[in-house]
Amino acid sequence: MSDNSKKVLIVDDSEIDREVLKSILCDEFQVTEAVNGYEGLEIILSKKNEIDAILLDVSMPVLDGFGVLGVMKQNNIRGIPVFLITAEATEANVKHAVEFNISEFIKKPFDRDEILRRLKEKLRNIEYMELSKEDVLATRRYIFNFKELYKKYLVNFNRDTGHYMRMVGLMKILLNKYAASNVGVQLGAEEIEVISEAAFFCDIGFMLLQGGLRGNSREEMNGEQYQSHTSLGAELVRLNGTKECEYFVSVCADMCENHHERYDGGGFPNRIAGKNNSIYTQMCRLVDEFDYLYYKYKEHNELQFDFVLGTLTMDKGAVSPEVVSLLADSKFNIVAYYSIS
Repeated sequence: MSDNSKKVLIVDDSEIDREVLKSILCDEFQVTEAVNGYEGLEIILSKKNEIDAILLDVSMPVLDGFGVLGVMKQNNIRGIPVFLITAEATEANVKHAVEFNISEFIKKPFDRDEILRRLKEKLRNIEYMELSKEDVLATRRYIFNFKELYKKYLVNFNRDTGHYMRMVGLMKILLNKYAASNVGVQLGAEEIEVISEAAFFCDIGFMLLQGGLRGNSREEMNGEQYQSHTSLGAELVRLNGTKECEYFVSVCADMCENHHERYDGGGFPNRIAGKNNSIYTQMCRLVDEFDYLYYKYKEHNELQFDFVLGTLTMDKGAVSPEVVSLLADSKFNIVAYYSIS
């Protein structure tokens, strides 16, 4: 198990059930245990940004699983996948779970392969995937065609195509810095290319809104309409179900849906907090904001870079400190990039 393994919290008053689940998960995940609902809540409230998934027993004395979910809801803790542990997914339990937007149940007796499959699927690690030559070629063809379609929309609705092109260039710079400065990160040129290109489509959900988004007319839309472009974009990207493009679709859909999330949990649409939002999607958010501020200057020099960086740094809860540091450390390359773009 590597240091990059996902962290799973088991909340169950049955020692036997905890031991069985731990034996199933320990080779693939970092496991933390809580012996009751109150102990589980203490861990969730204090380490919500470190937990990747929760396995939560429905039936516990004093504070059951739904009681835990209720306190999480009161504290606006969202974005952490929860699997409810139950001997039987009764109609009442299912209806109650829906109230908390929970649809995942783990039934007893436990099925090792089924549990691992569903957890891995839910917690797919989009940050590490080696692409074959066939994957890269198929993905490049798809991106080219997809981009041509999207460019026509951008032109028709007077959107700045150049902004999204520059986002791709900025993503490449940050990703190369990220790969070079983190020993455990395995990103080759092909993966960096695919992730960078995904940022171009982060706002593609506006294509599915009636009338699109003309110019800077977001003020004409209500908040719910505007926010819906995130999930709509993810749905549009996921229409490509080919195996060869799986990595691009995973990264791009995540950017579409979550590039307005904040590290402090105050974003939308899912209020995902901390590292539960992919570092690539956090990069996408940051370069989006950076280009809007930096490109408007007639000259792009280090002084203006420092001013924009300072402006972005003032919003401490937007992205992780690591992502801000990547931007700061890439100053020379970014200034040079704007001088030729």
